[in-house]
Amino acid sequence: MQSRMARPTTPAVTGRFSVIVPSFQQGEFLERTVQSILGQPGVDVEVIVQDGGSTDQSVDILKRYADRLQWESRPDEGQTMALNDGLQKATGEYVCYLNSDDVLYPGALQEVGAFFAAHPEVSVVYGHADVIDDRDRTIAAYPVEPWNYARLRETCFICQPACFFRRTVLDRFGLFDPALHYAMDYEYWLRVGAVEPFHFLDKKLAATRHHGTAKTFCKSREAHHDIIFVLRRYHNGRVPPHWIIAYARRCGEDRLREGGPLPLRWLKFVFTYWFHLLLLAPKVTPGGARLLLRKLGPPYPSACQRVQEQLGYSKGNLLTE
Repeated sequence: MQSRMARPTTPAVTGRFSVIVPSFQQGEFLERTVQSILGQPGVDVEVIVQDGGSTDQSVDILKRYADRLQWESRPDEGQTMALNDGLQKATGEYVCYLNSDDVLYPGALQEVGAFFAAHPEVSVVYGHADVIDDRDRTIAAYPVEPWNYARLRETCFICQPACFFRRTVLDRFGLFDPALHYAMDYEYWLRVGAVEPFHFLDKKLAATRHHGTAKTFCKSREAHHDIIFVLRRYHNGRVPPHWIIAYARRCGEDRLREGGPLPLRWLKFVFTYWFHLLLLAPKVTPGGARLLLRKLGPPYPSACQRVQEQLGYSKGNLLTE
């Protein structure tokens, strides 16, 4: 284990940034993430990597950067606990976190720091982001939207690595919910946004990586289950209809991946899709029953296509619906 304070750069922006990087078995991407943070010009940045005991090349990478970041590698209780551990070590005035396969774009922290300095009343800033693949190629723009809390309660339009907040937000609202393993960022935005409006900075700040080993891809069903749990918390036990439909579809796709004869695969998908759609239908938000009725036809062909594709990417496959 190594733990050293980051070397401050000569800042053009007043105030230190603390960037937390929870990591586990992401050695293929970790160095790109670290370099994207350390290469930010004109800011004082503190990088804190919380590694969950990786057995790939992650520790070797962290050792190479040991004089420029703080790091720790040990078994933990998952990403959210690693994130919270890092946040408790943070000393910066401004805070954000990147998964160990995400990247910041050049100048992002300088843009955000300058905005915070010019707008002391703003507590949270978020901006545009891209979705990239394992070779850093842009797949699409993340569907970011201007700030609207009612809309946020319907869909997560904030891309996590492109969201930044003052340390005072942590002091006021606490850490991320350790009971959540996929939707902890969405829950935090809902928790904070109910009290503090976010500011939308119309600039591209970061990229989130979509690849076959990404947690939200290979555990899509579990991620949607987490989101439904969060949404029920913020809708008095109810769930917006498009999330019910998305969850039923993901459950059906899991059955498709089991293989088998074509007629059996079709039957398993249809039964699973209807079962979960109808199971959650009584919990739909007011006015959503009509949409559920229109979606009773199982989306079998498109589900087959998504399962067959290596990444299955489309805007609808992002965790915004």
